Amino acid sequence: MKQTLTAITGLLLTAGLIFAQGPRLGGRPGGGNVEERVDRLAQRLTLTDAQKTQATTIFTAAETAADELEPKLAAARTAINDAVKANAAASQIDSLSAAYGTLVGQMTAIHSKAQASFYALLTTEQKAIFDGLRNGRGPRGSGGRE
Repeated sequence: MKQTLTAITGLLLTAGLIFAQGPRLGGRPGGGNVEERVDRLAQRLTLTDAQKTQATTIFTAAETAADELEPKLAAARTAINDAVKANAAASQIDSLSAAYGTLVGQMTAIHSKAQASFYALLTTEQKAIFDGLRNGRGPRGSGGRE
């Protein structure tokens, strides 16, 4: 009974972690590819050409790093799912889940560092608009997210 409960908990945890990542159009937060993302940001924030170039460099580097991590995340998800199906010991599921959590943390760090680098490029006015986008208010309270 305890192993069954542990297996079910592991499956729910895995599903929760996968769904918690949210929609991943183009594999990255915000959806789309780097160029589309920078174009949307440029339009909403009135980025200069220099800011657009720097943003493209930042987000391309983050995408490359994230792409290198994706196979490890996929393998970790598969290992957890296989362990659940095999009714593995709780300690094995704990270990696999911890390894998966570490990878999710690395992915979060990649995207957060890119976001911080981009934010540092913005003027005070652009930061205020961007903050509104991130908080669901959009420019002048009109809604939308980036």
